[in-house]
Amino acid sequence: MQSPVTNTLAVVVLVALIISWVTSLILSLRSVPVRTDRGWYAWILPVFALLGIPGTLDLLRAGGITLPFAVLTLVVFILNIVMPILHMRGKSSHPLVVNWHRWAIPISIVGGLIVSGYLTFIEATNGSVVCGPLLDGCGDVQNSRYAMLFDVLPVGMLGFMGNMAILAAWLAWQFGPAGIKKLSALAIWGMAVFGVLLSAYLTFLEPFVIGATCMWCIASAVIMIILLLASTPAAQQALTVTDEDE
Repeated sequence: MQSPVTNTLAVVVLVALIISWVTSLILSLRSVPVRTDRGWYAWILPVFALLGIPGTLDLLRAGGITLPFAVLTLVVFILNIVMPILHMRGKSSHPLVVNWHRWAIPISIVGGLIVSGYLTFIEATNGSVVCGPLLDGCGDVQNSRYAMLFDVLPVGMLGFMGNMAILAAWLAWQFGPAGIKKLSALAIWGMAVFGVLLSAYLTFLEPFVIGATCMWCIASAVIMIILLLASTPAAQQALTVTDEDE
């Protein structure tokens, strides 16, 4: 209860991480295609994307070098709220709206690279992570021993490398030869599954161990949720469609 507002948000995001992880695994084993145009699964993406809004709005108030990073991250969350809703309501036939679960992956990766890139830059320059004035817990998280994975690799750098790997897999899925498309779709999903698990572990540490929550970390966790939910339909199809079906 040292930071009740931020730590409560972290707990809510932690629950969303667990729900999205379990949901994705269950759906990946089903033979019925995942519907992204209507129904509960279509709504889960914009609803969970909403969790990234409060912290990002507060980051906007920090100003300085933080401002452009926060603005671009906010745009990613807004797109993941508006586009699926437009698709479900049939308000647009634009390919970006109709195929949003496909395009949500590279767009959300951009958000992930922005967040992890900012954290990597701060770590490389020995600077201080800046949060907004209302939800400031970044310093406590940055100075904790959990900011370094195995005391060697900064968490921000790991996130940056992970997002680059997912981007490479997405490019192979969309533009690579037919023989690797299924494998690439599964690779995106597999990395997102791991990323959500890691985000759940780190998000758990913030309120329950460190006692403070970093809004950049929350933004990163929500982006991982979006990547997992967006990649699940293609992964489920890749797992159920055999070479003979193709």
